[in-house]
Amino acid sequence: MITLNVKAAARSSTGTQEFPNIDFSAYPDAGSLSWQKTQRVFDAMTRLQLERSRVADALAHHRRVAARVFGRGTREINENMARAAGTWRTLESVRHSGTVQQLTTSLPNNAYFVEAGLQMVSVWNYSGVDPDARLMLSGEDPAVYFFGFAPVQMKITDGTSVLLDGPTIQGKVTVMEVRDTACLSAARSYWDAVIATTYPCEAETAALVDLSPRQRRIVTLMLTSSSDDQIARKLGVSVRTVRADIAAVLDLLDAPTRFVAGLRLRERLGMAVAGQTT
Repeated sequence: MITLNVKAAARSSTGTQEFPNIDFSAYPDAGSLSWQKTQRVFDAMTRLQLERSRVADALAHHRRVAARVFGRGTREINENMARAAGTWRTLESVRHSGTVQQLTTSLPNNAYFVEAGLQMVSVWNYSGVDPDARLMLSGEDPAVYFFGFAPVQMKITDGTSVLLDGPTIQGKVTVMEVRDTACLSAARSYWDAVIATTYPCEAETAALVDLSPRQRRIVTLMLTSSSDDQIARKLGVSVRTVRADIAAVLDLLDAPTRFVAGLRLRERLGMAVAGQTT
C-alpha cells in the first residue's frame, strides 16, 4: 500500500482537530512507553479486530453490511489506492511495518498527493520498521510522520470510512472499505489510543546533537539518494542552502564523500542505540 502525507492534525474521538503529542522528551527509546498506553492500544486493537472480523465474515458470505471489497491482490489494492487517494481530503494512516524498498516507492507518491491537497497524519509501528527505513522516515516532515505503538494497519479516510484487511477471496488477500458504524467507531478508538503513543520520526536522529534539525533532515534525505534539487523542494529552501548544509555536514562528520558520511552517520546512530536499553 502507498502511504501519503501532509501537514495535518490528528482527529480526536470528539471530531475536533488536535495535533499528536509532539513532546517526545519522554520517549528516548521504546522502553519508555508506559504500560497504560500500551494496554489502551491492545484493548482498542482487540475491539477493532472483533469488528473487522464481523464485517469481513459478512462480506465473505454475501450478507448485508456497510462495506465493500476495495481491492483483491496486492497489485489491484495498490492501483485502487492510488486512484482513490486523489478523491480523499484527509487520511489518518497506521502502518505496522515498513522497509526501504516500500518507502522508496511510497514517499514520492506522498509528495504528489500532498501537492494536490490531501491532508494526512502517518503513524508507523516503530518495532516493525527496518532500521534504515526509520532513518529515511526521520528525514520527513516531523509534523506528519510519527513513530508509535501501532500493531494493526488501517487507514481512516475523510473520517467516514476505514480501510482494513478483508476476507481471503479465491485465494487472494483483500482490503475492504468499511462504513459500518460500529467498526468505524472501533477504528476511531484505536486511532486515538495509537496517537497517545506517538513521537515525531525525526527523533531517530536526535542523538546527532552537533547537527541542526535541518542538517539532520538533509543528511537523512541525502542518504536516500535524493538530489540537491529534490531536497531543496522538500525543505522549502534554496539549492545553495542545501549544498552549504551538506558541506557543513561532511565537515562535521569528517567525511570526504556522501557515501562515507552515510557510513559514519550509521556508526554514530548505532553507538547511540547500543547505549540504550529497551
